[in-house]
Amino acid sequence: MAKKKPAATKLTQVHILSDSTGNLARHMLTAVLTQFPPHSFTLQFHPFLANDDRVAQALHDIKRKPGLIMHAFLDESAKKMANDFGHKHELPVLDLTNHLVHFIEKHSGLTSARDHTALHPVDEFYLKRIRAMEFALAHDDGLGLDTIHKAQCVLAGVSRTSKTPTTIFLAQQGLLVGNVSLAMGIEPPAELLKLPSSTVVGLIISPHKLAEIRTRRNHSWQLGDTAYNDLDMIQEELAWSRRLFNRNNWPILDVTDYAIEETAARVIEVLGINHPRER
Repeated sequence: MAKKKPAATKLTQVHILSDSTGNLARHMLTAVLTQFPPHSFTLQFHPFLANDDRVAQALHDIKRKPGLIMHAFLDESAKKMANDFGHKHELPVLDLTNHLVHFIEKHSGLTSARDHTALHPVDEFYLKRIRAMEFALAHDDGLGLDTIHKAQCVLAGVSRTSKTPTTIFLAQQGLLVGNVSLAMGIEPPAELLKLPSSTVVGLIISPHKLAEIRTRRNHSWQLGDTAYNDLDMIQEELAWSRRLFNRNNWPILDVTDYAIEETAARVIEVLGINHPRER
């Protein structure tokens, strides 16, 4: 009678090793792990493993808490250390970058530098992002109206429609973005109304979702129910803002249940902005 194979060990501890910030691996895993039940995995990041000693220390630490090993090394020596460690301790190892690098090299005829310091240079694009962040802070919630015309994009909407976080996210990508909060019954700033319609995006949201967000906000301020989170008032507010957007020919984006990343991507798409270079 054939011997039964032992059941495969279920590994839910995941170690992610990188010679830089680990952001690439973090973004990749964030996307992939959405396809598994929430909280199924425990992630431990080991960033800035820029030499063999640091890699060896990280691998030593993994012995105390074995699990899946994924790495985003550019250095071949670091890759080999991680792969050999996995083989020796019978732990699965996945190289997150090697196949992509080889694919590009093969079909472009170019050779990669394998230099992890090239990922985050303090170059002109970095300085552009810093300037964009400064611009966003200076043009948040209706500030800096005298220079709002310099923005590549201005987000407008009633309170709690994700204007500020979307502004900050877009600024991190190097775009000059500002936002203006609108209040029913108060004339929008003249500087906003003078902007080209190709610059402004009007943000709206489901009335029930907005009431829920504002109610949480009220509670955090230790306030009871007010007109601010009253559903009937919110419905009027949103209808008023939609009329304003239509009157000024501003594209309208419904952000209900959108993550900030998706809202930002849709803003770029709807305005036809050339996507800034990403690192």
